[in-house]
Amino acid sequence: MILKLLKKLMINDKRIKFIFLIICLLQIFYIFQFRSGFKYEVLKNPFGRDTGINYALPLEVVEIRDVIIKKKVNNFNLSEDFINNKYLYQRAIEFNYPIRIKKDSKFIFYLKNESISNSCQLIESGNYIKLAKC
Repeated sequence: MILKLLKKLMINDKRIKFIFLIICLLQIFYIFQFRSGFKYEVLKNPFGRDTGINYALPLEVVEIRDVIIKKKVNNFNLSEDFINNKYLYQRAIEFNYPIRIKKDSKFIFYLKNESISNSCQLIESGNYIKLAKC
C-alpha cells in the first residue's frame, strides 16, 4: 500500500514539474518579448546587413544613410540643429562612415522641422530629414 502511494506521488510530482517548466518558459518568453525591449526579429536574422538598425539608431540617422545611398552623395554636412543635438550628430557621423562630413560640402542635411536657407535648393524631403544643395 505504501508503494502504491509513493508511485502516485511520483507521477504527480513529474506532472507538477512539467507544468512548472512550461509556466517558466512562457514567463521567460513574455519577459523577453514585451517587457525588456527584446525584438524577436533581430534573433531571426542576427547576421543580416541591416538587422536591428531601426531599433538601435534614431530614425533620422537611418534616413540620412538611405538618402546618401539613393543620391550617391560623396560627402555631406549637417545643419546647426543637427550639430547642437550631440546624440544625432555622433550617430550620423559614425553610421555613415566611410562617407565623411565636410564643412564645405554642397549637401546639407536638415531636420524636418528646420527651415532651409534661401541660397539652398531642396533636393529630397523624407519623413524625418531634408537634403539641400547649397
